Amino acid sequence: MKYKLIIGNLCIPLLALAVVTQLYLLMPVSSNLLQFVELATANNIGFLTSLFGIFYAIGLIIWGSLSDRIGKDLTLIIGLLLLACVSFILPLLQNYYLLLFVRAIQGFCAAAFPPVALAWVSINLPDSYKSKAISMISCAFLLAATIGQWLGSLLISNSLYNAMWFLGCIYASGAIIFYFYRLKNQQNNHALPKVTLFSIFCKLPNILTNKKLLPIYLCASFVLLSFVSLYSVLHHSSLSAYVPTLRNIGMVAMLFSLTASYLFKVIKPSYVLALALCLMALSLFIHTFFINDQLNMLFILYLSHCVLIIGLAYAVPSMIVCVATQSEIKDRGIATSLYTCILFIGASLGAFLPTLINPLILIIVLSILLLICAIQLVINLRTNH
Repeated sequence: MKYKLIIGNLCIPLLALAVVTQLYLLMPVSSNLLQFVELATANNIGFLTSLFGIFYAIGLIIWGSLSDRIGKDLTLIIGLLLLACVSFILPLLQNYYLLLFVRAIQGFCAAAFPPVALAWVSINLPDSYKSKAISMISCAFLLAATIGQWLGSLLISNSLYNAMWFLGCIYASGAIIFYFYRLKNQQNNHALPKVTLFSIFCKLPNILTNKKLLPIYLCASFVLLSFVSLYSVLHHSSLSAYVPTLRNIGMVAMLFSLTASYLFKVIKPSYVLALALCLMALSLFIHTFFINDQLNMLFILYLSHCVLIIGLAYAVPSMIVCVATQSEIKDRGIATSLYTCILFIGASLGAFLPTLINPLILIIVLSILLLICAIQLVINLRTNH
């Protein structure tokens, strides 16, 4: 049990940070990449991040399904080893199209970790430690957005060697840790060898429409969508000069996710989620007054942004706990994968929706949708009780 607690509370959060960092690693250094990547242009360099994201989303479902068949431990070992190998190979390539192809493979391999690690924690840790571990993992996922960009700007200048090999060593170390854990716990592999991948995929519609899980999935579809959309809008508004300060405030506010486990002891995770969504809806709506130049008091802007990120910091671990506790143990891998996929699809949409819809209208609509999600969550809870 002590070994499990070390893995769940220390190793998995650090690995989560290292894996999800890959999503944001190349975003701040596109101009640097143009200097040493052959055939790369200012118009196509962004696909190195976009294609990673697309295959990451695809991989979430596939790896989650595979983990239900071969077990969580073995899936994590295979996924981390493949991710390490691809990360070591990536810097050796100078041709843009080869780099794009391998980056897609890297995104697919990276998807093996987040949902399976969450399912591993929900299965292996006792209830008294489970919420704390999930809070730490959620915090790592959130911090990766900032730390990933910082790490990229620090380690990537004229090659990808430093960044990719540094992260590759972390992935390889994680695979070794889970390998030795598996040797000691062969009897507790949580595999369902008689279950085929086809039968697991057939479960997707039933899991997606499950009365307990559907409200959580609806919430997941708008949480990161709202967060990413807001930052996309802020970058192209009169508030762009304040974005670095807002990002620093957000980074501190994200640490509140570490206290979620203690809050869950007092309030049920579903109610924490509903409250977090209400905070996000209100603070997001306040941002519209600043975007439309109707307010210019910086203190209110900073305060509302802090409240928004605190809401986000509590919403993410709340949704994870809700999915983990309300899904059947045999379906937990695919249920968690589906949640992570929906969350990431929302983040992907948030990056370009402001270019298709009037930014002010988009933020107002997202505020309303978050509030509706909170209301339907409470109604669903009252109905079930």
